[in-house]
Amino acid sequence: MPVLYVTEPGATLRVARGIFCITAEPGSGGGSEATRRKEVLLEVQPHRLEVIGLVGRVHVTRDALLLCLEKGISLAWFAWNGVYQGRLSPGVSRSGDLRLAQSRLALSPEAALALARTFIRAKCGNGRAVLRGIQSNQPGLPEISRALRELGEWEERIVAATGPEELLGCEGGATKCYFSVLDHGFRGEIHFTGRKRRPPPDPVNALLSFGYVLLGNHVAGLLEGRGLDPAIGFFHAPRPGRASLALDLLEEFRHPVVDRFVMRTCNLRMIRPEMFETDSETGGIRLTREGLKIFFSAWGHYLERPCANGDGERKTVNEWLRQQVNHLAMAIRGEREYVPFRLPESS
Repeated sequence: MPVLYVTEPGATLRVARGIFCITAEPGSGGGSEATRRKEVLLEVQPHRLEVIGLVGRVHVTRDALLLCLEKGISLAWFAWNGVYQGRLSPGVSRSGDLRLAQSRLALSPEAALALARTFIRAKCGNGRAVLRGIQSNQPGLPEISRALRELGEWEERIVAATGPEELLGCEGGATKCYFSVLDHGFRGEIHFTGRKRRPPPDPVNALLSFGYVLLGNHVAGLLEGRGLDPAIGFFHAPRPGRASLALDLLEEFRHPVVDRFVMRTCNLRMIRPEMFETDSETGGIRLTREGLKIFFSAWGHYLERPCANGDGERKTVNEWLRQQVNHLAMAIRGEREYVPFRLPESS
């Protein structure tokens, strides 16, 4: 359970006997001291956690904050409607030389472009693998066959891209092609009509955007823990408030992790149409409180599911994320070539 989300309104994350303890008030009113005692919802050993997410009106004690810092656990806050609010991360590791190497690579147009191409080529290849998985369950769809051919062509253009603007155009074209046929992956009550954002106009887009935020926040915490600066990327340009390196690494995991998770939860009816509502501020669609609880629970379990790469090696999603962060740090130091995560040809 490397990722834990606390969604119970009024719950408190505290420490008891050196372990994390989530408690809830049993309700006000009369009764004896025993009946008014806090209800223990969950106890978790610190060594089992990497990220704790607090959703809505959830409290945290000073001792819990200090234990998170001591054990290297990132603490993230989300509003009750799922909006990401911020993160408390442990102190920067003693890796000033790694951050200097990262900055030097980012300032080198050739080196930055080479890494950026690697991220985006993996994204395109993983998109093809996801579509092949859909095709294997629904053979004979000409739209997917066409998209697979086009994505192969986009991957060739990505490899040949000679500048960041050209690479950005290739990434956009490949992504548009991929999403144009992803609707075939949804077989339940919830359908996909195309990728749209800010604000998401339908359930699938709301789930995709939310999943990307959660995974990006998780990756940013892992990067910080490894001594890298999440704000200095190679494909995504630096921008105030943007974790550019986390977004870079996220590219190779968007389709194989978030997109497949969203299809799974919708097709298995874990997430249903009645679990969405209209956001009065943005006019977009968002999960209800009950929907958020189910989403967070399913997401935490999904990150612990085994997943195979193109070489047939099986790890959990969390293990793949940690491995890729470590491999990226080694590549930045010049100790090895960065090899991205790739799904098997048919997934």
